[in-house]
Amino acid sequence: MSSIKSRFLEKVSKLIFLEFKKESILNIFQVEATENIFLPVRPFRVIDKVQKNDMMEKIPVSFFIEGMFFVLGADENFKYNSIYRKLIETRKDEATHYIKGIVFDEVKNNSYEDSYILLKGLLNFEKNEEIFEKIFILLESLSQKDKNIQEEQLEIIKKAKQVKGYNKPYLYEAIIYYNSKKYKEADICLTKYIEVTDDNGKEIIELKKNITNVLNYEKGIELVKENPEESLKYLIPLLDDFDDDAILKFNIAVSYRKLGLYEKAIYYLNEALSIDSSLVEIVNELGINYASLNDFESAIKYLRKAFEATKSIEICTNLIMCYFNNGDYNAAKLHYEIAKKIDPKDEIVLKLKDAF
Repeated sequence: MSSIKSRFLEKVSKLIFLEFKKESILNIFQVEATENIFLPVRPFRVIDKVQKNDMMEKIPVSFFIEGMFFVLGADENFKYNSIYRKLIETRKDEATHYIKGIVFDEVKNNSYEDSYILLKGLLNFEKNEEIFEKIFILLESLSQKDKNIQEEQLEIIKKAKQVKGYNKPYLYEAIIYYNSKKYKEADICLTKYIEVTDDNGKEIIELKKNITNVLNYEKGIELVKENPEESLKYLIPLLDDFDDDAILKFNIAVSYRKLGLYEKAIYYLNEALSIDSSLVEIVNELGINYASLNDFESAIKYLRKAFEATKSIEICTNLIMCYFNNGDYNAAKLHYEIAKKIDPKDEIVLKLKDAF
């Protein structure tokens, strides 16, 4: 159960429930009950009367109406919800008007959570764009303090989508998914919103662009290993919007290296390194590219730096090969001994055994 739902249930547990005989229910609400019913009231409404034995007779019915709305909004599985709905229906217009006034007062007092609960209870009787818009505003305010409110937001969005001609929920859903880094879901929702509204406002275009960029980024990186040429079609166009992204430039460089375009790879690696010099992957990749160009001196410089930081067996074996190709057999043998200590069963280490 989400934290917000747990809080709501806790609020219900703190309500005051007073027992009404079924005869009283019939008299007040003109509803026949099969048993005595416990009606809720919010504690602060009766705090000055709780010591009196005759308090039930002195509590306005409106307080119990408010309590029932509160329970309906806070706990959809509450035992008496079905009868609460029947009781409110007997004076629906008066009750809903009263609750809207209570919500207005709660909002003025910055009591956003209770306001939301009451409006959620109101959804049992009214489902329209106006109420949902107020609910979404309250949920946005609540989300500033509770980052785990997404489940609640998505539940309300599902209900809001049922209102004919009301399309904003698709946009709200897209924003929630975007902020949660669920970009594929965000794209589906925003595409749907644009289709049904033809909204091409500045903010919508910007959001669509951001989502598309991230999806292309992810797709491009996914393709680097198996299809570097296709990867570049996704990654290169992102350079204008992600000019200070070292990881983007690193992956572009890897794609170029896999295509045998080592000079281009080195260019983007140097760009990446100027953005973030702490990324060992960039340093190692520079060593691999220089080795591919037979510039073993430069390759060794970068690979040694990467190896010092990682003690990686892969980098160590690359260093051995560079020392060999550069004619420095002593350094090659030294690093071979180091490699054996790191992983004596490494495939490259075993292949190099006869060389020493």
